[in-house]
Amino acid sequence: MYEFETYLEKDGFAVKRIPVPSPSPRAEEFLELCKKNLCGAYDTNWGCPPGVGTISEIKESLKSYSEAYLVSKKYEIDTKDMKAIQDATDEITDAVRAAVNTVKDRSIKAFGDGGCKYCGVCTYPDAECRYPSQRIDSISSHGFDMEEILEQVGEKLVFENNAVTLYALILVG
Repeated sequence: MYEFETYLEKDGFAVKRIPVPSPSPRAEEFLELCKKNLCGAYDTNWGCPPGVGTISEIKESLKSYSEAYLVSKKYEIDTKDMKAIQDATDEITDAVRAAVNTVKDRSIKAFGDGGCKYCGVCTYPDAECRYPSQRIDSISSHGFDMEEILEQVGEKLVFENNAVTLYALILVG
């Protein structure tokens, strides 16, 4: 057990070991959705396309990870309240970032919802990422299908009127 598991669980997050994910056969479809830039993060940071690389580059980089963990937390909020959803997204992102900082002797990579947002202004594309150990890449930017990932571990992606369950992934090399 890693320290990050305990760290997250004490703050109410569920942490479950899962198989290391790989890009979905629908990965290119997810990238096309990213290109529509509905979240405003496309082509703005190292954690979103095209900064994360091509699907073939992503597949190659995933070979260096041997373990994966699904992090989740259900938030009882009005799903029409965009500020509440953003606050919840920020909470899980900040918690995962802090949790991965507890791992010192292994390579580790975190994924969440949307762009990285660690720096006020990202160096993308003019210079390398200033804080690669703090970067949280977009789940969909790597072609991961959360519905597929959840099905593999016996869970379902559920949409509710007064609650949202948010997810993050942590990969360990």
